[in-house]
Amino acid sequence: MDPLQFAYQPGIGVDDAVIYLLQRSLSHLEDAGNTVRITFFDFSSAFNTIHPSLLRVKLERAGASDQLAAWVTNYLTDRPQFVRLQDCVSDVVVCSTGAPQGTVLSPFLFTLYTSDFTYSTDSCHLQKFSDDTAIVGCVSEGNDCEYRKVIMDFVDWCELNHLQVNASKTKEMVIDFSRKPSADIAPLNIQGLDIERATAEDFYETVVASVVSYAVVCWGGGCSERDKKRLNRLIKRASSVCGCPLDSIEVMGERRALAKLSTIMDNTSPLCIRLQKLKRDGPVTRTIQQWPDQSDSALHDCFSMTEWCVFKDTDINTYTDAGHWIHRKMHRR
Repeated sequence: MDPLQFAYQPGIGVDDAVIYLLQRSLSHLEDAGNTVRITFFDFSSAFNTIHPSLLRVKLERAGASDQLAAWVTNYLTDRPQFVRLQDCVSDVVVCSTGAPQGTVLSPFLFTLYTSDFTYSTDSCHLQKFSDDTAIVGCVSEGNDCEYRKVIMDFVDWCELNHLQVNASKTKEMVIDFSRKPSADIAPLNIQGLDIERATAEDFYETVVASVVSYAVVCWGGGCSERDKKRLNRLIKRASSVCGCPLDSIEVMGERRALAKLSTIMDNTSPLCIRLQKLKRDGPVTRTIQQWPDQSDSALHDCFSMTEWCVFKDTDINTYTDAGHWIHRKMHRR
């Protein structure tokens, strides 16, 4: 298994993937003049492009038994598929590529399918989270040869393994904290298309702002003034790096609170409607002042088969509603 595959492994997850990427990137950016370039790859129908014959070879290389490899190959081969809409049924199509969607096995098989391409050095590495793949290049003095070579090797490997890279949705991010960032960095070209570059503001919104928003939601109400000032200093520094104004902690908290309130008020589920009605009507209490003998007699008449011994030593409040109902019935007579 690829050591930089952060999905479907015990004890690690997407947070570890983000932390690893940030730690490698920020450590490199501590030295003046260094830049970090990250390419985020997008695949077209990733799970639908698995070839069972290639997967079987990879399984056997990974140490799987012949029986297990044969079983997985048989499972993915000659699968009948059709679509049903009420009484209409489409023609049956037999499929021998890809893995069935919605199963636990599909993403795990894709992880195994892509496990034989790995790369990690001090200046460049490839990391994955299921079918999300990123190549991170720590560039010094403008030398990005290794970074570009790893990208080209990965694209070639994808073609050999029938994985379709969606170049139009693949993005590159260049992170440069110097006062005068270099503007003459040649763009990447994959499949004849220049890869679009994301801005520092995109990086802030997708990575930093998501962490700050999580903090606002969890601890916003109990956040001290000292902590708010520290977070606002972080946002102010990020604003200077991005070159654009960014919302303060107070603005973010108010926006998130209003969005959550709007979601609750727009929820039409029966439970939410009932809760809103209870909130408008106020608390409802029902009390019974005494348990008269005629109530006990009426209960016996209604439930002659009841074993009343089970009600001994039981708190009378448990049966308040029932007693109240009996009391009303008796008064109606």
